[in-house]
Amino acid sequence: MTQRNRGIILLAIQLVLVLSIAAKYVYERKVCPRVWVRTVQVDPSLPFRGRYLALRLAVDACSFPHDSSSLFSAPYLNSPGSWRWRVKIEAKDGRLVGVPAGDDIRPELTQELQQWGNQSCDRAALSESADYFIGDRAKSPFPPKPNEELWVEVTVPPSGPPRPIQLAISSDAGFKPLVIR
Repeated sequence: MTQRNRGIILLAIQLVLVLSIAAKYVYERKVCPRVWVRTVQVDPSLPFRGRYLALRLAVDACSFPHDSSSLFSAPYLNSPGSWRWRVKIEAKDGRLVGVPAGDDIRPELTQELQQWGNQSCDRAALSESADYFIGDRAKSPFPPKPNEELWVEVTVPPSGPPRPIQLAISSDAGFKPLVIR
């Protein structure tokens, strides 16, 4: 077998791998539940910056226990501290919810949900941010105006973090999906 033929075979294998990942994401977008989630943009602590928005997804934690077993820290005197729970993310009744993860659930299927002491329990945040990629020529909708909230529609796959699909702004004028081109 010549070196050229080996190179073509390697190229074909790499194409199959990349296309299988793309096919998996397209399949999940078609069959997995999709929900709108309140979000905020965060500054990622990554060594590279790109044309993407790092989004922190809000999940309702009002039903979780706010006791000493879930209290994480109170780093400063008179600080309210925070609570953390290990959860499995699911879509129920058109909302993104966290279900307490038992010891029988594999760690890679769970995420950490955190609520700061001064934060409303319906706005607890997932520890992992969701990255929403935008085009090179797209106009960023940030910063939002006063009385506006950022929302993101996500696909909730059976495993792994929610995957962003599109953004929207909620304000007194209503709910408006954004067209970012």
